[in-house]
Amino acid sequence: MAVNKKPDYLDFLKNVGKSKRLLRTGWVREKVKDPESVAEHSFRVSVLAMVLTDKLGYDLDKNKLIKMALLHDLGEVITGDIVTERFDVIDIKKRDAKEKDEREGIREIFGKIGEADQYLKIFDEMIGRTTPEAKVFWQFDKLEMALQAHEYEEEQGKDLEEFLVNVNLYHVRDPLIRKIFDEIMKKRKGKKI
Repeated sequence: MAVNKKPDYLDFLKNVGKSKRLLRTGWVREKVKDPESVAEHSFRVSVLAMVLTDKLGYDLDKNKLIKMALLHDLGEVITGDIVTERFDVIDIKKRDAKEKDEREGIREIFGKIGEADQYLKIFDEMIGRTTPEAKVFWQFDKLEMALQAHEYEEEQGKDLEEFLVNVNLYHVRDPLIRKIFDEIMKKRKGKKI
């Protein structure tokens, strides 16, 4: 018989807070000055979900999309930020292992407040990549990465094309999200993919 443990909100929040100090690996690898944290990335993905979901022209659960955005990298406070894509190559085995480990991280983090099942369901839907919300979520995630790469290119004079290649080839399908991505590409001052 399972023993019900009292929710430990303080420990939960401290674990979530670790995402504010976990720097995004790709930016660190590229020697970006003051690279964003996982929390900063998740924040802007959440804002994209909040603002754009209703404008996409089809019925989506905005609340679920915002939860996916807030949740998607939280497991990384346990696993670290592991890169599984470089240029136009996605290491599927590495991505699957990463997502399995992050899933266990979600279980551990949300288990502290007795809500692991609820959030694992959303996480599983997101990594399943088959529901309309999951498909749109990954476009928001990649759009945010492309925008961040563009900002670093402008601010620091870097060439971060690598972070735009797979977004262009694989991820951006929705017309509005594509329009925003195309605007980013036009502002890259002549850099081509």
